[in-house]
Amino acid sequence: MSADTSQRTDAPGLSLPSPMTLSDVQQRGVNCVFCGAPLSNTAAYDLGPRQVDAHGSLVLWFPRCCPTCRRGRS
Repeated sequence: MSADTSQRTDAPGLSLPSPMTLSDVQQRGVNCVFCGAPLSNTAAYDLGPRQVDAHGSLVLWFPRCCPTCRRGRS
């Protein structure tokens, strides 16, 4: 079993960019949703699951950010 080492921060009120404006790697949580910096599991902050409408269906996406952007937005 692999452990999730990303840091969890419940930030439901944090304003995020629209997933439609983000690159594929930002949508997948590989890069920061704000600045686009590559993320490692030890340095990423999980911003919690969010719902988005994808062609009439609600789907979840799991945004993550870097420590620098988290400090600037908390």
